[in-house]
Amino acid sequence: MVVMKKLLYYVIIAVAAAGCRKADDIILTFDVSEPACSTVAVVCHNDVQEITLDSLGHGSCRLAGPDAAYIRVFYGMEHKLIYAERGDRAGISFTGNDFSGSFAFSGDKAPAVEYLNDIVLTALPDEDYAMGFGEFSSAVRTRTEDALGLLHARNLKGTGKFLEMEEGRIRYSFGLQLLMYPMAHVVMARDTLYRPDEAYYEVIRSYAVGNPMYADIDEYREFLAESAHVLDPANRDENGLYRKSVAQMKFIAGNYTDDKVRQTLLHHIAFPYVENFGTDGIDDMVNIYRTYVTDPALSEAFSRACDKWDRKKPGRVSPDFRAVDMSGKEYSLADFRGKYVYVDIWATWCVPCMRELPHMRDLEKQFEGRNIVFLGLSIDSDKSKWEKKVQSGELCGVQLYLGDSSDFLTAYEVRSIPRFILLDPEGRIVDAQMSRPSAGDTARRLRDVI
Repeated sequence: MVVMKKLLYYVIIAVAAAGCRKADDIILTFDVSEPACSTVAVVCHNDVQEITLDSLGHGSCRLAGPDAAYIRVFYGMEHKLIYAERGDRAGISFTGNDFSGSFAFSGDKAPAVEYLNDIVLTALPDEDYAMGFGEFSSAVRTRTEDALGLLHARNLKGTGKFLEMEEGRIRYSFGLQLLMYPMAHVVMARDTLYRPDEAYYEVIRSYAVGNPMYADIDEYREFLAESAHVLDPANRDENGLYRKSVAQMKFIAGNYTDDKVRQTLLHHIAFPYVENFGTDGIDDMVNIYRTYVTDPALSEAFSRACDKWDRKKPGRVSPDFRAVDMSGKEYSLADFRGKYVYVDIWATWCVPCMRELPHMRDLEKQFEGRNIVFLGLSIDSDKSKWEKKVQSGELCGVQLYLGDSSDFLTAYEVRSIPRFILLDPEGRIVDAQMSRPSAGDTARRLRDVI
């Protein structure tokens, strides 16, 4: 019975691969006996997939985009490195309580995967950084040649373009140590006066070459991205992470003509920055990215990363505020929980804001007794002018003084007023750019949601 279920599982995977997945996707299937964990994680570049295993320990995943990929398969705290190329179908099996000892890879690239998990690229010891650069560069060259010798001693025929890819991975793995040399030499040689000479930059330039085959190698991406900082005299001393990243992107855009290399490197810099630090104040980065990166898979991944930080997106919990009424009592969004909130951001000096007042009063009358509050937030810099306007009796709804430096304005990127926002009873955003009271469809839109 178990055998039949396994056969059925592989038939389903084959049908799925043929029917609803692209022929050039990489598809991995998992068969875990005696599973100790219910998930397997697959990491390729910045893409992390968590595959849930079924009751029989089976699962599958699809990787779209890479021509060739070094992929890390994690199970619990352990992992293995595998290699696959566009269109590959490969199976991975292991026993749950003996991941490392029982790991097996089936597919055309099995000899490459065996090599990857047999051989370790050992870095030069830290003390070698005390050498002069010429001696250190020679040691890196020797270590690289030794690793290439081990690679070519294996029988790796029939593994696609793995040999060429692995030559690149080896070269740039050790090349990264060359990039580190100036900083590490200062520490290990205790030579605070050391500055790299032209020989150092010449060696780095010899590595910083656009090669589209290598664009899918993480070590190559890392080297070229960092070398864009090292080889740019105008920005070499820039330490601010965002400014450094933008400078690297400008250098890459201007110095690499191969489209795949350029797009891949720009994504390699911009995507993790947004993932880790968000989208505030990144206009220069986005401008460069959107100009040069046209690959749909990359640009869509970047857009998804940006969207995760978009605090104005419908369904997100609204940024909060602190504002006061005429008596000085402080309010926040929590005070309006349980009701829809139609927010009006305005000021006494704003002529368009004043034009909306009669329409706002009419709108409030239409929804009298309904589950909605009309909330005015003044951003006057002179609080007394707001107080005078409130006392005039011309306003309606709940009127609070927010001021002109609130983080609420920054979060919603308020650049002009009046600005209207609609929130639901849980404080989630319905529309961060809600229509004005004077708009013909505003009342209808409110009736649709309340």
